[in-house]
Amino acid sequence: MLLNAMTNIHHDSVYRYLRLIVNIFAFTKLRPIPTPDNPRLGSQDVTVIIPSIEGHGKVLLETIESILRTEPFEIVVVTTDGNSAAAWQMVRQMGSPRVRVLSIAYPNKRHQMVRAIPEVKTNVTIFADDDVLWPGKLLHWMLAPLEDESFGGVGTNQRLRRAESPKFRQRIYAYLNALYLERRNFDCAACMYMDGGLPCLSGRTVAYRTSILQDESFKHSFTHEEWLGRYRLNADDDNFMTRWLVTHNKKIAYQYHKDAEVLTTLEDNPKFVKQCLRWARSNWRSNITSMFWDKQIWR
Repeated sequence: MLLNAMTNIHHDSVYRYLRLIVNIFAFTKLRPIPTPDNPRLGSQDVTVIIPSIEGHGKVLLETIESILRTEPFEIVVVTTDGNSAAAWQMVRQMGSPRVRVLSIAYPNKRHQMVRAIPEVKTNVTIFADDDVLWPGKLLHWMLAPLEDESFGGVGTNQRLRRAESPKFRQRIYAYLNALYLERRNFDCAACMYMDGGLPCLSGRTVAYRTSILQDESFKHSFTHEEWLGRYRLNADDDNFMTRWLVTHNKKIAYQYHKDAEVLTTLEDNPKFVKQCLRWARSNWRSNITSMFWDKQIWR
């Protein structure tokens, strides 16, 4: 029995090393889709939707300011009715005609997103979290894959947005958060090179063709997704949208490039553990759906 156990451990170790070598090879080989010399799509073809519960605050203000520097056609902040007044006050103080506010009665990210989708007048819609910072050339790199009509969505790589003057405990959580994001960048880049797919187009900043989102079948499915036919899902919005592209034969791009790198915040307190549990639940729900319900990945 001891010999069998040692043999199994040896085989498992060899498998892990081989998998790591393959992943490293694929990661180093991926190249982003380059920006064209004469692009058909520009920043004025982009509307940015930011679902936000609070709808105001310093972090959101910094997010909007960083996005405005990329000169999109419009930014739409979608919050709750109770916070819409504060959101409008922040927007008026900014003095930008390119930012406006919409609201729904209760916080629900999927419904907040769908509230804004019919209002979009541009060819491309980008969803962004309310705590991200964009680099100045982000739109150039996100729009590059969408020059090809066969692509439906474009993801970005991400780095941790560090807290100012963090305490010792915050530094520990920041280290764990940074590791998570780096591992995710690594996994997405490797998967994209190997077969043109990835675990998920992260909703922190992601671009889609507006025509896909404004399709009535998408909007209904997006707001009525159920797990096991009993539980209505309000989370997992980015997993759903990634699967939708796959099942509708749309290519996915992942722009691993410094100019396509957004900064984001993650929990730097004990809520980090709950955050990891939510991610774990989302992943196995989405993977089971892909494998045994959608089944498109097998083809």
